[in-house]
Parts: sequence; structure tokens; C-alpha cells
Amino acid sequence: TTNWATGAPAATAEAAAPWHDRVRWGAVWAGALVALATFIVLQLLFFALGLLGMGYGGGTTTGGIVAGILALVAFFVGGLLAGASTMWRRVGDGLLHGVLVWALSLLVIVTLAVVGSGALVGPLADLFGAGQQQNIGFDPVLVLNSARQMAGWAALGLGVSVAAAALGGALGSKIWPGRGDPADLR
Repeated sequence: TTNWATGAPAATAEAAAPWHDRVRWGAVWAGALVALATFIVLQLLFFALGLLGMGYGGGTTTGGIVAGILALVAFFVGGLLAGASTMWRRVGDGLLHGVLVWALSLLVIVTLAVVGSGALVGPLADLFGAGQQQNIGFDPVLVLNSARQMAGWAALGLGVSVAAAALGGALGSKIWPGRGDPADLR
């Protein structure tokens, strides 16, 4: 048989093909940007519809669940775009790009949170200091248990969101024909 793209015998074409990196960072960046933009747009839409509260005591358990679902949708869409934008069409490549979209997006979110938390640390420290000056007690065991519970939920949320991004990448790698696929010739 011959390689349909080069006309060379298939075994020769495969043996002569240079090795390439499986990761296409352009696709990963595009997926991460789309995931973040999708999340922001969905958050604004759901806030406008009254399904989400914003900051300072407006958060509820329902709001947290809605925000989590919106994050899953956003990571899925970002992974889908990255998987569809890669050069290779194997499921493993789509999974890889979906996970990288998730990791890059998470890094950007954490960076923005740390930079933004600088504005919060000062007032929070003032509040804590004022609480101690007014003899308001903080139970360290209660605070530690609450932090552990939140860390558990955060870990679960991160695990589910990476699965959504990976699934999106895997599906994206299969729904559009890739460069050089025979389906492109139709």
C-alpha cells in the first residue's frame, strides 16, 4: 500500500517521518482562554438571571453548586476546542490536551486569585485583629475542621473538572477531521 498523502510506500513513509512533540501549545492556550472566557460569560449570565450571588455573604450552597457546574461546562468546552485544534486525532492526544487546558487554566485562576488576594489580606487581617481586640473568640479546632472540609470539596471539584476537560479533549479530537485525514478530501 502507499501513503495517500505522499505517494510513498506506507512503511517507508512511516519510517522516514520525523518524531514530533505531541503537545500543541497553541491549541492548549486557545482551549484555556476559551475555558476562562466561557466561565466568565456563564457566571455573568447566571448572575443576571439571579441564579448566582456575588461576594460578601451572597454565596450559598446552591450558588456554589451552580458555579461548579458552570466550571465543568467551561472546562469541557476548553478541552473540546483544544482536542479539535490538535494535529493528531487520537483519543490519547485529545485527553492530553484537555488535561493541559485544565492545568493551564487552573494556574491562571490561582495566579489571579493570589494577586487579587493581596487586596483582601489587609482588610482580613484588620478584621481578625479587631475581633481579638473585642474579645471575639475563634475556635481553632472549628476553623481547622472547616478548612479540611473545604479542602476535600475543592479536591473533589478539581478532580471532576479535570475529567470534564479531558473528556472534552477526547471528544474534540474525534468530532472534526484532522489535517491530512482522508475525510478532508471529500
